[in-house]
Amino acid sequence: MVAIRELDRLEEVEMDWRELAESRSNAFLTPEWAGCWFKHYGAGFEPLVVAVRADGGRVRGLLPMAISASGRPRIATLVGANLGDRFHPVCKPGEEPEVAAAAGEALAACGDPWSTVILDHVDTAGGWVDALEAGTDVRLARLERVAAGLPFIDLSRYSDWDGYLADRSSNFRQQVRRFQRNAARDHELRFRRTESSAGLDSDLSTFFELHDRRWQGRGGSSLATDRARAFHADFAAAALARGWLRLWFMEVDGTPAAAWYGWRVGGTYAYYNAGFDPSHSNLRPGMVLMAAVIHAALEEGAAEFDFLLGNEAYKQRFADGNREVSDVTLVKRAHPAAAVARAEQAARRVARLIPADTRARLGLGRLARRSAFGGRRR
Repeated sequence: MVAIRELDRLEEVEMDWRELAESRSNAFLTPEWAGCWFKHYGAGFEPLVVAVRADGGRVRGLLPMAISASGRPRIATLVGANLGDRFHPVCKPGEEPEVAAAAGEALAACGDPWSTVILDHVDTAGGWVDALEAGTDVRLARLERVAAGLPFIDLSRYSDWDGYLADRSSNFRQQVRRFQRNAARDHELRFRRTESSAGLDSDLSTFFELHDRRWQGRGGSSLATDRARAFHADFAAAALARGWLRLWFMEVDGTPAAAWYGWRVGGTYAYYNAGFDPSHSNLRPGMVLMAAVIHAALEEGAAEFDFLLGNEAYKQRFADGNREVSDVTLVKRAHPAAAVARAEQAARRVARLIPADTRARLGLGRLARRSAFGGRRR
């Protein structure tokens, strides 16, 4: 086991790291995601990337973490979790506990720099969080809650688009086909994907503009900050270079009406975010483009279409399966942060019992969703 504490040493494990992440079909586990995070969000954090090597020296597992350099409480967190949706050790299935235990040992070897470990949006299957906790050899208080579901489509079940639609409800089939026909009846439709670096900047600007239009008057978007956009501009460029990027557009009479941003890593098509022009809402551009992208994923031979975090109704209509991730906080029992974490969890639990509209009026929405120690921080 080796614990890498300097950014310029990450290239030592980058090739094996990428290969493992691709084998798990998860962009959030890639060195590209981590590198962009350290560039745009890593100020005030020190890397702690724990790598477990096989006998021949090849990396067989990693857990990329970072420790806050100052502040109270001092936090150890998963790299990029504030922007990503599903995290676990980067390794072959079944080897997560071994990698996590090594990460726990590395945390223990740090001495006193941290008091709290934030594991946001983690897939806890296989007991790897237990192994990490045990590896620290420190008495920790554990607070855990289910964050949200991640709907998905098991594309391997379907031979083609018609086969997929046949498995959906008759009402859904009719709606998809009717929306597609209506959009094409009176307009010239074109679906295109960004495939060259020459057009990437322009296409990203179009995507952000359509995303802003979608969220205008609805409380703002998670992609509204300059820092979040700079992060995704860099990651999109890296993803395009690796052949992962899937940035799709639906054009109506030559004008972009909807955009879909995600990627294909390994066998999985993943949907990160979208946007559309409300002036074309009568054409249902979001749904029409989503159907076209799923159709394309099937034609590419992808094994899964992952809608990522969120149980929105439109995702559930397309999906045929669901998985969950949890937010886990581990706090040293003797540290004052443990009492703060327990109080905050109790407050969030109470806040979630209050109707959503009442929470909004009282300003309790953020409390119900996030931890003061972690959570979305765009």
